[in-house]
Amino acid sequence: MAGQRKTTKRTGPGYSIAAFSRVTGMPYRRVEKAVAAGEIASVTLGGVRRIPETERDRILRAYGIETQAAE
Repeated sequence: MAGQRKTTKRTGPGYSIAAFSRVTGMPYRRVEKAVAAGEIASVTLGGVRRIPETERDRILRAYGIETQAAE
């Protein structure tokens, strides 16, 4: 299964690791490792790990990728 792209299977508040990876442009494994290390906040509810939406802007700023304000 090498090279197989992770997909989002559930909907709800926050992001899955795969969705967070797509939205931020960060590699999946980097996001996965950062979540495991506690560098990216996440919560597990019912066995599903979700990354809060507030983490997106914080992580983009931390990596030097500024978010564009809506006009």
